[in-house]
Amino acid sequence: MKLKFLRVQNFRNHEDFRCEFSPTTTLIHGMNGTGKTSLLEAVYVAYRGVSFKGVDSDILNMKRKWYRVDLRDDSELARTVIFDYRGEAKKKQFVIDDKKSVRLPVKYKKPIILFTPDDLRLIDGSPARRRKYLDTVISQYDPQYAQLLRRYERTLLQRNKLLKQPNVTPDSLFSWNVILSECGAYIINARIALTEIINSQLRDYYKSIASIDEDITATYTGHPATSRVLLAHYEVNFERDRMLGNTSAGPHRHDLAVTMRGRLASDSASRGEARTIVVSLKYIEAALMYNYFEEYPLVLLDDVFGELDDKRQKHLLSALKDNQLIITSAHTLNKSSLPAGTTTIAL
Repeated sequence: MKLKFLRVQNFRNHEDFRCEFSPTTTLIHGMNGTGKTSLLEAVYVAYRGVSFKGVDSDILNMKRKWYRVDLRDDSELARTVIFDYRGEAKKKQFVIDDKKSVRLPVKYKKPIILFTPDDLRLIDGSPARRRKYLDTVISQYDPQYAQLLRRYERTLLQRNKLLKQPNVTPDSLFSWNVILSECGAYIINARIALTEIINSQLRDYYKSIASIDEDITATYTGHPATSRVLLAHYEVNFERDRMLGNTSAGPHRHDLAVTMRGRLASDSASRGEARTIVVSLKYIEAALMYNYFEEYPLVLLDDVFGELDDKRQKHLLSALKDNQLIITSAHTLNKSSLPAGTTTIAL
């Protein structure tokens, strides 16, 4: 898959903007606030069906009531996303090959590796950030996972709401416990499977970047689960959960623990070491998508070069040379450091 053309209308600060992309590397540069990230967001919405930044109403340009994204790639299928806030039906619509749908069909979703400055806080950030990372990766190759995750989150909110009521009983929670345990077991086991893949490759990728063989591991803090085991846990711990007013166990409490030299990397890794770990994770993600889809995923690098030193920049471009890259930067990068055939877009 090679992205060729993009047009956005009323999309954040773009009233009407068009651009074409190189099949290899495209650099989008401009001052902060000119809409570089918005173009990556539009591509992500068109290929993944959702934004990585916010809800559709936030995307609307100023006081406009609609936005539109038109995209073409080498599949030659016209792909359009329209969000219309006028009237009662405030909804998003995807139009691909003249077929309309309110959700992007799974067969039209494309693998994307997104790398933002925010990702560089993955190691020293909150457990929620690392859970979201796992969820985002798994959802790309397992459509059922995304559906079950949404169901789990809705059910968890409802169960927690009931736990705060003074007259709550085990019976009133039973149906919610069943849904929570079935979805939770699937989520936990999928995360463990991904973590095992990460752990099997993390040390080698880190060594290839840093030229140092470090003792580095990744572990998921939850244990393999079955719906029956989770259901029993929710029932046995009813009184505890009622006193706390929330659900005390499940995948929403777990973490991806990365250790380095026997200690949590969040506590012991230097800034450079943490960034090398994150870059390694992105390499693993790209390789995983290639193995699963048998095509190189599109790679979106959002203003990360300013956060990486020259060595890591060059390694990143070299390691992902077979992928189509779209890079944003607040500064014009040195052309000698960019691959041959790079297209430059100035904002």
